[in-house]
Amino acid sequence: MSTPSTRLYPRAARTFEEAYANADYRLPLQDEQLDAFYVARFESGARLRLLKQELVWGAERGLTTKFLISGHVGCGKSTELNRLVREIERDETLRHRLFVVSYSVNEILDLQDVDYTDIVFSIVVGVYNHLEKLDLSFPRDRIDAVIEWIQKEIERFTTTTLGAEIEVGSDVGVSKLLRFINVLGVKVRGGGTIGREVRYKVKKRAPELRELVNEVLRQLKALSGMNVLLVIDDLDKLPKREALRVFRDDGPFLTLLDCMAIYTAPVSLMYELGHSVVTEAYHFYPVPMFRVSSRQPGENSHLHDIEKMKEIVYRRVSPELFEDGVVDRLVRLSGGVVRHLIKMVQDASLYCATFGHPRISHEVVEWGVNEFKRDFSRRLSLKDYARLKRIHAIKAYEDGEEAWEYLQSLCVLEYVDADYWYDVHPIVQLLIAEREPFLNDFMDTNG
Repeated sequence: MSTPSTRLYPRAARTFEEAYANADYRLPLQDEQLDAFYVARFESGARLRLLKQELVWGAERGLTTKFLISGHVGCGKSTELNRLVREIERDETLRHRLFVVSYSVNEILDLQDVDYTDIVFSIVVGVYNHLEKLDLSFPRDRIDAVIEWIQKEIERFTTTTLGAEIEVGSDVGVSKLLRFINVLGVKVRGGGTIGREVRYKVKKRAPELRELVNEVLRQLKALSGMNVLLVIDDLDKLPKREALRVFRDDGPFLTLLDCMAIYTAPVSLMYELGHSVVTEAYHFYPVPMFRVSSRQPGENSHLHDIEKMKEIVYRRVSPELFEDGVVDRLVRLSGGVVRHLIKMVQDASLYCATFGHPRISHEVVEWGVNEFKRDFSRRLSLKDYARLKRIHAIKAYEDGEEAWEYLQSLCVLEYVDADYWYDVHPIVQLLIAEREPFLNDFMDTNG
């Protein structure tokens, strides 16, 4: 018999095994999952509609606008980008004017050691991978030109510095390119000295490298008859040193590519760059957090977002698998981080299936909260708790030096009303409360 929840949420799991599968927090929504599980947040939808309009105009006029999409890790940026790409593919106007190359940089690069040369070569690989999926051919001389240029740099370094040549094999096309850029330092595993030395020499000839890659992009425009849009995801996962290197030190390089491009960026990057000339080269679109609390006590501005996050859960897992009030509690405990919310649901589903609980109860939620507490507590000292207590009280930063680490680790979350404000993750708030007696002594001693 059909139930109200079945009619409202037809793809929602009715068993804990199905719930575990539907609550895979590690991957962004894509393809048919977008139809089944996607929930639009009001503020994000408005902002991304503005971005889509800019893409329409850019496609019509052949512009080369660059966009930065920033937000917390786990806030839903990748899902929003996947949805945007799908909307472009379904839009009668855009799909005939915009050739989209979308990929995760994390699939190609070692994010622990990245600069713009790596990203540029990843673009070439991303273009060729995309063309291969579409079964489209590309002028061989373009890739050969890139390969020849890289080979000269490698030969020059290995012959003059090492007194020997590196064997790169007899591969052709993309496989040969991949072998060369591995020597340049892209995704090098161990023994990366050669990669760093050659990379340094390549960077000294940046204009020449940029022109080679731009020629690849221009050939792609000629082949498709459309403007090109690169969508490069997961740059928001770069460590601080690499993020500043790519977007601050080498930022102009990425803005001069002959195409439109969307890059994801860490939310904390904005605190390092401020209103510098680097950010002026980009059109900036933040993906805001779901607000699960208000800036001032007694305000109800967050209730809409709480209902949206509850719908995110119910589209994946039937309401009948939860005790009363559990989903509301999970939403508030997540702090508005979608990934944390879905992970708590998946962990609870696994627990219930393993230990024979008929529904996800408050007792099960408490077990999941303790798991999160342990994860957060490993990285926090008494000094951190004292600082975080202050941030929670004033809903702002007093010292910008703290921003990167706390925002990137999700200990502190950024929210948007008329302006930006901050609060400590609800589970970290629980840890602070548990350490209150020690914190008071620590703060009295250390001022």
